[in-house]
Amino acid sequence: MKKYLEKFVLFLHKKYGITPNILTYIRIFSAPWLALLISKILSGKSLMLAIITIILYILVVSTDFLDGILARALPKTENHNHSHGGMLDRLADKILIIFLLIPFGLNLFTFLIILAESMLIFQAMHSLEYKKQINYTEKIKIVLQILLIPILMLQAVMNFVPEMIVYVYIIITIISTYVSLYSHYFYLKE
Repeated sequence: MKKYLEKFVLFLHKKYGITPNILTYIRIFSAPWLALLISKILSGKSLMLAIITIILYILVVSTDFLDGILARALPKTENHNHSHGGMLDRLADKILIIFLLIPFGLNLFTFLIILAESMLIFQAMHSLEYKKQINYTEKIKIVLQILLIPILMLQAVMNFVPEMIVYVYIIITIISTYVSLYSHYFYLKE
């Protein structure tokens, strides 16, 4: 499967000039538009709009996976700044999550996740030479946060699971986010 994806992204690169940074910018520039769609879903409780938004969201989030495959597939000699791209990729993930949590309002869970992600943005911007590979706590955090957005959308529209399960998931996501934050700052001090 990974071989086919690599061929696909290399085809996009050769045929259309798609670079890893372009895929990353898609996440950044789509964040406010997806946030507007989520706001509309929350105000109108439209299941059809929620499904369309979730499909768009999946396409946007998939650029995170594809840009990594393309960055690794491109030769280091090509006109792609790998260190800048890595920092941009980390920022794009955080920007996307922050924007998509804003429509859910100011409450404790959005505040805590946005605060941690903002601190991680600060850390990424002030340590440009920092080339730490993504660790397992970061991967778990990203997966939990990525799944949190559609869960919250569907819960707002149709209460598809008991609220207690959603609250437990939110708490696990917050804990994971702060473990990731701690691991970033702890790693930098070593």
